[in-house]
Amino acid sequence: MAEYLSKAMAFAQDAAKLSKRFSEGLVDNALEFGLDTPGSFYDNAEFKLGQVGRELTAGSDKERVVAMKRLVATVAKGQDASGHFAAVVKNVASGSMELRRLVYMYLQRYAEQEPDLALLAVNTFQRDLTDESATIRAMALRVLSNIRVAVIGPIVVVAVRRLASDASAHVRKTAALAVPKLQRLDAGLREELQTTVAAMLDEGSAVAVGSVVRAFRAVSPRRVELVHGHFRRWCAQLGDLDEWGQVEVAKLLVAYVRTQFLDPRLDHGSLESDRQQASGSLDPDHALALDALQGLLRSRNSAVVLTAVAGLTQVAPTTRLAVVAQPLVRLVRGNRETAYAALDCALQVARRWPAALRGHTRSFFVAAADAPFTRRLKLQVLAALAPVEQHGALVREVAAYTQSAQSDVSAGAVRVLLASAQGDATLDAFRSLLLLAADARAGVAGAAMAAVRRLLLDGTVREAQTRSMTLYDILCHVARLLDNRSGDAARAHIFALVSEFSESRFGCHHALEVLRRGARSFAGEGVLAKQQIVELSARLRCGVDGDGVLATALQLHVNTLAALHAHVFTLARYDVSFDVRDRARALRTLFPLSDDAAQSSHVAAALHELLGSANAVAALAATAHPPPEFALGSLALTLGRALPGYEPLPDWPTTPPASVDRGPLPSAVVAASRPTQAISIAGISGRVMPAAEYSTPRSAADDDLDAFLDSPDDHARRIIYAPPSLPPATVVFEQSPPSSVAAGLSSDDSDVSRPVSPSVNTSANTSASTSSDESSEDSSDDEARPFMRPPPDNSSPSPHPPVEGTSQFWQ
Repeated sequence: MAEYLSKAMAFAQDAAKLSKRFSEGLVDNALEFGLDTPGSFYDNAEFKLGQVGRELTAGSDKERVVAMKRLVATVAKGQDASGHFAAVVKNVASGSMELRRLVYMYLQRYAEQEPDLALLAVNTFQRDLTDESATIRAMALRVLSNIRVAVIGPIVVVAVRRLASDASAHVRKTAALAVPKLQRLDAGLREELQTTVAAMLDEGSAVAVGSVVRAFRAVSPRRVELVHGHFRRWCAQLGDLDEWGQVEVAKLLVAYVRTQFLDPRLDHGSLESDRQQASGSLDPDHALALDALQGLLRSRNSAVVLTAVAGLTQVAPTTRLAVVAQPLVRLVRGNRETAYAALDCALQVARRWPAALRGHTRSFFVAAADAPFTRRLKLQVLAALAPVEQHGALVREVAAYTQSAQSDVSAGAVRVLLASAQGDATLDAFRSLLLLAADARAGVAGAAMAAVRRLLLDGTVREAQTRSMTLYDILCHVARLLDNRSGDAARAHIFALVSEFSESRFGCHHALEVLRRGARSFAGEGVLAKQQIVELSARLRCGVDGDGVLATALQLHVNTLAALHAHVFTLARYDVSFDVRDRARALRTLFPLSDDAAQSSHVAAALHELLGSANAVAALAATAHPPPEFALGSLALTLGRALPGYEPLPDWPTTPPASVDRGPLPSAVVAASRPTQAISIAGISGRVMPAAEYSTPRSAADDDLDAFLDSPDDHARRIIYAPPSLPPATVVFEQSPPSSVAAGLSSDDSDVSRPVSPSVNTSANTSASTSSDESSEDSSDDEARPFMRPPPDNSSPSPHPPVEGTSQFWQ
């Protein structure tokens, strides 16, 4: 039996070896005959990585191509393949175009890490700058600019200057992208690069304009005189650029507008420019830039939309800021990373221009699936919008948030209630906050007490109070909450309120009792509460020496107050918290005990003015420094601090700048000002349409992509007969209920099984997209399109007239 098992195991091992050898033979045969798929290089890249060194030095180009594909696949998977850099550099002068492209792809990744080895192939790179292939020229320049060696900087500058006028737009784009790299490599090359970039500003291809503008902003961002002649052309060309080019050009246009035009949000009076025809009107070039930025709000790229929103909020009049609401709401509904950036931008808009987001409060309601940072930003946006929104729906929604099991949502809801305490809703919001101050959750109780304290200090509630709610009653209710084991923050705010209103009626009668309770529970209080108890004791001690009503009320309890004061400061002196000991040490220096040295009279007077009343506390809070303001849409705004390379926006000029020539008005701008016509099917698909057609009238909502996407009407689109006033060969789209669709189609149209979906990129002129030769082929293409039907008889009116109106957002 043992012999049988040993033979079986030997047979199995032989079979495994044979299977492995057979599979390797299949792979080699597949490579030999070109049957290997691109995905296989990702599957067996690590398995075959040991053979790359041998294959790179093989005599066959086919083996070297296979080795380079494995290296590129390894790099694409995020693994380090820099160990083969020396062997790869030797193949840079290969005659195989496919191999050279793979080598350049590898060198672009590792040239910056291995500058010494990359220098061995500089001569080859320079020779490839004159190659017939535009791809090779661009790759060679890109690798040269990635070599971080200052010695070859002048060589790369010469290459950039020569390729800046290359016939290929892709090569010119690569030359422009090399300029910021050279600027970072050697700051002494700035003057030469400025001359090169100034010549590149005449770039007319949409492929390279964005890269040229990026290079200009890197080397000479303050030379606005170079932008004058290109301003109008860039405004008209902004919609044709790629996404990142649109971001760069939009930032440059915003900086240019803020230096060349007056602030449209200020009344300049006699300083108003002569080019403005009426008070409050915009300069035509200023309006041209605003129209170009507004067109970017419909982009599918979130970075473009946020850049356009930031640009409009920085240079547009307040009356034109409402257009940024729907794009921001659309981004908030995206993935969590995009939603975070959009909410951060929406928060700044809501704080500075809350009227721009009026009517979109529901879009910022908290959802159950929101991430913690998303919930926090949404609640902050709601708090910023509370003063300008109707409080009905908002207060009901926020009241539900206060009962949430998530403490951050409940605490954020309290801050929204505080922001909604405006006008007639002040007392209702204040009563709600008083009820939440007794909540068992420490975070909610602390936030509610902070809100109550703020409303009492700024006088909002004291001005709106009635006989049923006086300041004495409020402070009595708050003091009774000390019997509950609330959180440290809530108890600290209670002691702070009693201290700040010590000269009120409540303070004269009950402040000493509150101090006694604080001294009794001092050992079990939190750090914040201990600090406020010490401050309360110091304030009452200061009040005895004054001449106010508090001094009169405490004359009968001077000995009791002195004993409590000494006891509290003794406990604070030996407390485990450094903050409590430091606060007690500072206050004891200002308010010495009976066995301490007496303080000077001017110190006592200053302390009495500082700690004597709540008005002094409110005045100190009003003079606090506001947080720094950063440019909207910048990383510095998201992080809350300035970063290296951050440049603030330039200030608006105080006097009208001199009139300059900003180039001719492009024909595209003139065409865009014409009345919008119907969408051409030929303009959408590039195919010739037959002369027989029918269409629907186009509503105003169809021109707005955000209104189209956000429309609550999910009914199907329909195609109805066009009225005689519309031009021929047009098909437009309209929303309507399903019942009207069935009624609008005749019996001959019953085979229309699917609607034609609308397109965003529409043609403005249908006659320009259809030539005379295309019209001769209409009859032959009629049968190839079964969804097209002969036109109706225009003599009989359509049973379904055009439907007018626009789709509303969040009905």
